[in-house]
Amino acid sequence: MKISLNWVKEYISVPETESIDALQDKMISTGLDIEGVENEAGKLKNFVVGEVLEKIKHPDADKLSLCKVNVGGEENLSIVCGAPNVDAGQKVCVALIGAIIPNGDFEIKKSKIRGQLSEGMICSEKELNMSDNHDGIMVLDPKAKIGEKFADYIKANDVVFDIGITANRGDLFSHFGVAREIGALYNEKIKIPEIKITESEKPTTELIKISIEANDVCKRFTGRVISNVTIKESPEWLKKRLRSVGLNPKNNIVDITNYVMFETGQPLHAFDYDKINGKEIIVKKAKDGDKFMTLDGKERVLNSESLMICDANGYTGIAGVMGGKNSEISDNTKNIFLESAYFDAVSIRKNSKKLGLMTDASQRFERGVDINMVKYASERATQLFMELAGGNVSKELYDVYPEKFEIVKVPVRVSKTNDVLGTELNEDEITGLLEKIEFKFTDKESDKLIFEVPEFRRLDVAREIDLIEEIARIYGYDNIEGEMNFNINVTNAANYGSRIFKLNREITEYLTGRGFNQILTNPLAEEKLLKKFAEDNDSIIPLKNSISVEMDSMRTGMIYGMLKIIGFNFNNSGKDISLKFFESGRIFKNTEKKFKEEDRLIIAMSGKKDSESIFDGEKNFDFFDIKGEAEMFLYKLNLENFSLFYYNDNVSDGIKADIRINDEIIGEIYKIDSRLKKEFEIDQDVFAAEFYLNKLISKTGKEKKYTEISKFPSVKRDLALIADTGVKYDEIKDYIVKSSGKYLKKLNLFDIYEDEKIGKNKKSIAFTLEFSSNEKTLTDEETGNIVKKILKNLEKNLGVTLRA
Repeated sequence: MKISLNWVKEYISVPETESIDALQDKMISTGLDIEGVENEAGKLKNFVVGEVLEKIKHPDADKLSLCKVNVGGEENLSIVCGAPNVDAGQKVCVALIGAIIPNGDFEIKKSKIRGQLSEGMICSEKELNMSDNHDGIMVLDPKAKIGEKFADYIKANDVVFDIGITANRGDLFSHFGVAREIGALYNEKIKIPEIKITESEKPTTELIKISIEANDVCKRFTGRVISNVTIKESPEWLKKRLRSVGLNPKNNIVDITNYVMFETGQPLHAFDYDKINGKEIIVKKAKDGDKFMTLDGKERVLNSESLMICDANGYTGIAGVMGGKNSEISDNTKNIFLESAYFDAVSIRKNSKKLGLMTDASQRFERGVDINMVKYASERATQLFMELAGGNVSKELYDVYPEKFEIVKVPVRVSKTNDVLGTELNEDEITGLLEKIEFKFTDKESDKLIFEVPEFRRLDVAREIDLIEEIARIYGYDNIEGEMNFNINVTNAANYGSRIFKLNREITEYLTGRGFNQILTNPLAEEKLLKKFAEDNDSIIPLKNSISVEMDSMRTGMIYGMLKIIGFNFNNSGKDISLKFFESGRIFKNTEKKFKEEDRLIIAMSGKKDSESIFDGEKNFDFFDIKGEAEMFLYKLNLENFSLFYYNDNVSDGIKADIRINDEIIGEIYKIDSRLKKEFEIDQDVFAAEFYLNKLISKTGKEKKYTEISKFPSVKRDLALIADTGVKYDEIKDYIVKSSGKYLKKLNLFDIYEDEKIGKNKKSIAFTLEFSSNEKTLTDEETGNIVKKILKNLEKNLGVTLRA
């Protein structure tokens, strides 16, 4: 949400001596999420007022002109211009070399266009984000001073804050709301504009009929008719306000409804009154499958939960989201019907998401608007219609308000407040802080102070702890002394939960030591994509009221989030990188109508290996890398009696191996199928191992036993073997281990090679063997005998021989 500081200053006074940085710090201290600060003049750096001295036709382009432009410097500039309306004698806005064009964010450089030098750019309103007009260049007042900064010419002295709005703070979707927060910093109440309307003798009830059929989701609906209006361009002050918050002006009627929405937070909609059939407005729900053309020219398929604004013949707008093409304001509109209403937040959010249509109006209704602002916003817009469009205002606002909301009252205890915050506030101080943001003290019951919650915070403040949070915000988090020591001693994990805590800590220390980076992904995922990963779609747990389509279900595995992170890194950092990630977290499944949670660990590798091999140089990770990491991880947990069972479904190009201990699956190793990688735009091979932590805990002992390191030097031998291509690595490894006895300490595969030169259907596979004894230094004869025994057993049982 963009907030203009100049606009805010219409409702409160900000000390002129206060710097923007100081104001920003104070706003942050009250809990406002400042995502960015934009200086209006800064956007127009290197833009100046110039005069076109000469215009001649481009020798090699019919639609281009060569212009000589005076910008107040020692020399005139040569600029190639394609605008049809450019002419000598005009005062224009010139983007000098180095200027960044706001619409497009590109830099102006000295260049040649069709062989002719161009040293700048003559700008249109659209290029400056001042309107959608791109028919030609912007021609300035003839009195404009040549060489003047364009920012000074248009009095661009505003500062715009980009504020992140959380789901619970719909009141901040307005300049009133943010002004109220800033006013609390300076002990000021906001001053909202006074309403003065001159009404005609014709009652609104005689001009239109309003009825609500869906009163469960439409709590209030108001309307008024303004006749004989003039549709025209808005005045400069109004256009400037709208541009400051990122809106392009359209015409005075539409601009006023947008202005009031950004001012008050209450969405409005203006209908062409003459296009309302039967002069009747009905608020009701749609029928499944019905279609409706919205203002953007797109046909929408409705559902039974779509709340609609209708006339006597059918739909005229999607309530709280967007109006219809059949009742829009045009240049020929003479009479308008102004709607201001209160729609249920959940209903609007569901409908907006189902239709895939999010608007400024729906964003505000989704977070909850102030039902008491409905009338004021309508009257405020009506007043501006009178001032800027003329016309006659019907008598009295037509206000259908079936059942008024009950006032929300919340108690708070002084003792509880001080216990939670570590403060020593008294009753008067607490009351004073809350009244700054319009929480009204109404009564005292025993040790409880009772406050009336303002209507614009109805959906947000409901409990004592909510009030305490408001007290902390306005008191200032920086003013709360932090003398407590919140450091956690994790040396004894038993004090902080189950063994899963201790295991996760060991996992983090071990894998970060192995060069992996820890990630944290959202346990919510998109059901559509989850179905491509889940073995059983019935196991997916969907959410009834998800906050977005991308987060409408609970994850059933860890690979979904992992691939999302891997894809993001490749797409933003290039393909020639090494990625090694791990994450531990919970997955969720629906089993026999019961929800089941499991703790999982996933490790993944993709891209370039993080170390080069002296034999092969730089290579990408392969299946053996993730297999080796999985084995080493299990060895770290003292789980050495595991076995691998490989699968190949002959359909996908993925590879999978179950990790088992005593026939119980404790994890999986796999190469990701290319069809799944495609969902995340990943071109590289991805290898992952996923472990079931609950099962690992049951397999690991509480005490670790350590083996003494040998005092004697080790002996290494390399074996290059020839084997049939069908012989598996694990088979060779098992015979090497069995034949070596107690002296074999390490076994490392470092090469696999296939070529017709070594034989048809044959492969070369090479190992490094490391031998060591705790009692003595092994002689060449002793290690040689072990190697002979290994080779004999390999040839006898597997037909594997030593490569010549």
